[in-house]
Amino acid sequence: MDATQQPDEAVQVAVSFFTRLSDDLRVPEAPIAVPANLARYGLSQIINHLLALDPARPFDFLINGELLRLSLQRHLLAQQISAEAVLRVEYVPAVLPPTPKQEHPHEDWVSAVAACGGGNPSSGAGQQQLLASGSYDGIVRLWSQGECCSSFAAHKGPVQAVAAVASSSPAAGTLLTAGNDGMVRLWRGVEAAAAGGAAPEPAALLKGHTDTVQAAAAAPDGNLCATGGWDNKLLLWRCGDELQAAAEAAADAEAGEAAAAASSRRKKRKAADGAAAVVAAQHEEAPQSELQAHSQCVSGISWASEGTLASCSWDHSVRMWDAVTGANLDTLNHNKALYCVAAAPRASGGSGLVAFGGAGRALGVWDCRVRSGEGLAVKACSSHTGWISALAWHPSSAHHVASASHDGAVKLWDLRAAIPLHTLEAHSDKVLCVGWLGSGMLASGGADCKLRTAVVELAGE
Repeated sequence: MDATQQPDEAVQVAVSFFTRLSDDLRVPEAPIAVPANLARYGLSQIINHLLALDPARPFDFLINGELLRLSLQRHLLAQQISAEAVLRVEYVPAVLPPTPKQEHPHEDWVSAVAACGGGNPSSGAGQQQLLASGSYDGIVRLWSQGECCSSFAAHKGPVQAVAAVASSSPAAGTLLTAGNDGMVRLWRGVEAAAAGGAAPEPAALLKGHTDTVQAAAAAPDGNLCATGGWDNKLLLWRCGDELQAAAEAAADAEAGEAAAAASSRRKKRKAADGAAAVVAAQHEEAPQSELQAHSQCVSGISWASEGTLASCSWDHSVRMWDAVTGANLDTLNHNKALYCVAAAPRASGGSGLVAFGGAGRALGVWDCRVRSGEGLAVKACSSHTGWISALAWHPSSAHHVASASHDGAVKLWDLRAAIPLHTLEAHSDKVLCVGWLGSGMLASGGADCKLRTAVVELAGE
């Protein structure tokens, strides 16, 4: 009888443990026999014993790149791996359950969150970054150290998207917002507002949509941004420093013309009357191009790199685009409407991976690098019981994604397993948005009118 068919308690498996961790956390790779009924906890005890760790540290285990979530015996059976050969098992630090941190009530639904300014977005010091939240009351609020430090009316109606924009002058702080009023706005002065200064001011109005703007995202270098909405349009715009410079130049020119006109009319006005204030019109920006292919609402946008972005739509498709040429590089057709997409950041090392979700309730992962016939390009991870409304890829991990759903839960996934690592029953109603604040904190908002944060420790990432 094959060893994998024997009762668990009668089977032992020869295992060779290895790791990519530092030398002080490495055990000898010589094979040792372990009971086949051991799962993650039992194997973690063995590693702790071999390393004589005090206090003990939890570990996770990978076999052929897949996280172990069953006993060794059952995993071998499921994967049709022989128990007669030496099994190579990699161990990595386990991800502990997220710890709920703070809760911030809003006046209306919290529909968008984004980390902005206050440090490096990929740093672990998430609490040192600013957090922006957008709400259905049209207000964007800025949060620092758990306190609301500034707020401003961004749109006439619900805010649907908030995105940070990179700048060569990070201290300035720029933010992109989009809403049901069909408008997209670039705001400047976020850092100053958080430090107690005046509220952020609009640098430019991006006009091109004719209906609700559902999604907005800025390229990693800040030079371009993309927006999508219920008019089925996916538009590209110049953004960041270049757009701000153009807006300032236009404002200066308008102010100069207005001042000259006022001077010619009031040459004899007394100094005691004071000079008339000149309010320059907000700079209006037209889109640079439109990426045409989607036939229904463009519901999600995510930049994979400076020149490549992913989009998803209610037309059931995920598309990859060359932002320079406008070419549709690749398309994945799904069987349900899609609401959100997240491309792995280049810094994470997961280049080519795209996560998506929607009415199908399963988290989908598309490996754009896999060509037809070369292997499985798409996998589905099921756990949510409601529509998946938002996704956020960890800024520095190739494996970890957070998902938000109308079932009220936020789930943390390691894509090397088909089931989530942890589930946060974060909200009492639909969760509408989720985002990373640095690499160590999750923020989410929902129809319960609350913004919530939770601490996440991804050791070794």
